Amino acid sequence: MRPHFPILIALVLVANAAGANDLEQFYRLALTRDATLQAMTFQHDASIEARPQALAQWLPQLAASASVARDRVGFDAGQQYGGAVLTSEAADCANAASAGMQHCYGTARSLGLNLSQTLWSYQAFSQLKEASSQVAAAEAALRSAQESLILRVAQAYFSILSAADQLATNRSEREAFATLLSQAKARESTGVGPRSDVDQAQAFYDATEQSVIDAQNSLDDANLALTEIVGPHPAGIAVLQENIPLVPPDPASADEWVAAARQDNLDVRTAQLKMEAASRDVSVQRGRALPTVSLTGSSSRINEDVVLGGNQTLDTVGVSFSWPLFQGGAVASAVRQSRALYREAAAVYDSAQRDSERLARAAFRGIVSGIQRIAAARRAVESGQRAVEASRRNVEFGTGTEFELLDAQNNYYAARRAFAQSRYDYLTSVLTLKLEAGCLSEHDLQAIDDLLVQGGA
Repeated sequence: MRPHFPILIALVLVANAAGANDLEQFYRLALTRDATLQAMTFQHDASIEARPQALAQWLPQLAASASVARDRVGFDAGQQYGGAVLTSEAADCANAASAGMQHCYGTARSLGLNLSQTLWSYQAFSQLKEASSQVAAAEAALRSAQESLILRVAQAYFSILSAADQLATNRSEREAFATLLSQAKARESTGVGPRSDVDQAQAFYDATEQSVIDAQNSLDDANLALTEIVGPHPAGIAVLQENIPLVPPDPASADEWVAAARQDNLDVRTAQLKMEAASRDVSVQRGRALPTVSLTGSSSRINEDVVLGGNQTLDTVGVSFSWPLFQGGAVASAVRQSRALYREAAAVYDSAQRDSERLARAAFRGIVSGIQRIAAARRAVESGQRAVEASRRNVEFGTGTEFELLDAQNNYYAARRAFAQSRYDYLTSVLTLKLEAGCLSEHDLQAIDDLLVQGGA
């Protein structure tokens, strides 16, 4: 039984009712603007034509023909044709230089219709089965691309929020160290504090400059990544609220999620159907050397001079049998090639199963450990803030050193960065696990939208 995953449903029930809906709007933009999805859509449209083309071989084939030709016929001199002696007056005839021969010229015009209906062809039968697998694989690949787009949009959105959080934290950290540096300089100028405190504060302050620059670059890159998927978008986007519900996977067994991934993952399904199509292509190539039975019919009318036989009408109906006995070894070579492609498809299918299992286990572990990491990071932020306050009081009362305060403040901002990132990692793992299990949908984005609040990241 496919495992259900109520995590995001629970998020909807407890989240703020006034969601920002930015994430869902970006997804809808991506449906029409994302180049990767558009390419997959066109590939799907091209692939599904394999079945009509294969089916066409079992439908009647009608062809028309017409021709005009100038013919020359040679006769013995004086030969009777149709009970009459041919003369240059009766037809466009001329005596040849050689004795006893007469050449006559005429124009032949013909019109014809040819109808053919395949009664049996092992090659055409195998191609129809192969086309069915190819169409099913194209459908699965398109659905996989649509599901993957949900995750890609969410990841790009989270990357912007994460980069904005890091930038804001780094700027706050720089301002805090600037304040400590100013205080250390003030104490030195009054003779209360040593020069070493200024040097230490200066070192911590200088170290924050590069982090602010890097965070700004990361934010710019994240915005460009989202623009690549959805096109131009507003600069300010809704931010994730600080406290989000943390619900473990249900069922709580990674093996059950792996079983669902091996069965329902769309990439695995696509690889399996491509392997089936490759297997049937072996039969298609073998069928090239087997007989074909067809029902045929034709009707033709020929208008030509009497000397060439006169006007004729010919109607035929019958059954034709065709058996290509030898084609220079081309069929044997095609069979070997098709077998090699089948083995390649089987290896890709096996790789897809292993990859899906790995990603499902990693996402499951990311959710379980993510809950713990978020709780630990929140505690680290709270304790880090208390440590900063304690160190500040110790410095004021002369029982602590400036370096202890600087170190405590550095640890506090590191904890804030870790806490912000852990929330995005948790939500990404939630979406990834559902993707690998083949049950990710737009409703999951709507659930996350309810966790967003307008803030302008």
